Amino acid sequence: MRTIPPELGCRYDMRMERKGIAVEQRPHYRKWLRFYWDFCRKYAFEPTNRQTLPAFHEKLQAKNQSEALRKQAE
Repeated sequence: MRTIPPELGCRYDMRMERKGIAVEQRPHYRKWLRFYWDFCRKYAFEPTNRQTLPAFHEKLQAKNQSEALRKQAE
């Protein structure tokens, strides 16, 4: 799995803080960011294109991720 660029990781952390994501939940959200980043690279999607989210959601469903976890990944 590819690593998240440090600048993106910092911006993501700041966004989670602004949105009030509980500190103990943040590692889960960072995991989804890593999964999404890897998914986009693997399938040649542009990570900033929100139209890739349905394909990511479908991939998670195909991997038997629960609805709750798919919602968290969203």
